[in-house]
Amino acid sequence: MPKTIRRSPFVAGVLVLLVAVSVAVTACGDDDSADLPAGVVARVGDASITEAQLDRAIAQTTAEAKVQGQSVPAEGAEGYDQLRQQALQSLRRQKVIGFEARECGNPCKVTEKDIDDDLARIITTNFNDKQKEFDSFLKDRGITQADARDIVRSGLQEQKLFNHVTRGVRFADADAKAFYEENPDQFKVPAGRVASHILVATEAQADRIRAEVTPENFAQLARESSTDTGSAEQGGSLGPIQKGQLVPEFEKVAFALEDGEISAPVKTQFGWHIITVDVTSASTTAFADAKDQIVSTQLAQRRQAEYTEWGEDILAKWDDRTVYADEGLKPTTTAAEPAQVPEGSTTP
Repeated sequence: MPKTIRRSPFVAGVLVLLVAVSVAVTACGDDDSADLPAGVVARVGDASITEAQLDRAIAQTTAEAKVQGQSVPAEGAEGYDQLRQQALQSLRRQKVIGFEARECGNPCKVTEKDIDDDLARIITTNFNDKQKEFDSFLKDRGITQADARDIVRSGLQEQKLFNHVTRGVRFADADAKAFYEENPDQFKVPAGRVASHILVATEAQADRIRAEVTPENFAQLARESSTDTGSAEQGGSLGPIQKGQLVPEFEKVAFALEDGEISAPVKTQFGWHIITVDVTSASTTAFADAKDQIVSTQLAQRRQAEYTEWGEDILAKWDDRTVYADEGLKPTTTAAEPAQVPEGSTTP
């Protein structure tokens, strides 16, 4: 299977900082931009964001887009001002996370060892345990090792903030039972049909196999005789089938068979088939079997809602503590995107 590198908290953090998408908030703050030193584009609390940091973030956004075969607006082009605003908001958000983590205290503390350990895990999991692959990933995006550590630190802080903020959220077995009873359609399992076959080249071979095949030895004969090597390894199984997926001659027989019945030889363009099916009737998943999944899913949704509400309040709080160097840097007023559950978050 192709390697996927976007599932780690690190890469998610890269995208937060480099892709021009962030939580849009109403621009507020005191009107004292004249107090900002030269070269500072914004101040969040007592932390400054410099023009150089913003330029580097935009350069990294551009590099990330290039790696993805995409592009971002060039300076002076339509959309560049919005790109600049959004890149600044990503940097601002990182500052806010840091402040909130410090205010949270020990439950949200991230040590240098935590960062070292997470970087090691990222390299092992997402870069084949090869430092050179990781370094190449960073280089292609213009990310320094210091940047990488900051991204990891911010990601870990947000995971800890999520866990701390949502530590009191619960979804009990009684809640799961109520959900199960209120949403019966979600637990209905439709009828299914799994087809298996033995494919051979000639009618004579098919007749010989049909004479000796039984439900008990079908899988073994498929492994020994079927020329469809992919399904033969699975005892002839083609998995669940639906109408319209198969050649007509095969499909007609496969959907006419009863559960466990074995067909006479069937000729198609691929050769001669001996077919059997495993039919399951429509059913309803019992609560005992569904409970754990209900609790897991609904608890995650409740925690997400709690964290999103908290995040909106926090961003609003920090609006009043953010100063911009000029009006063009302030974000436009749009509906805020919901905060996302940081990957790797766990229930305390």
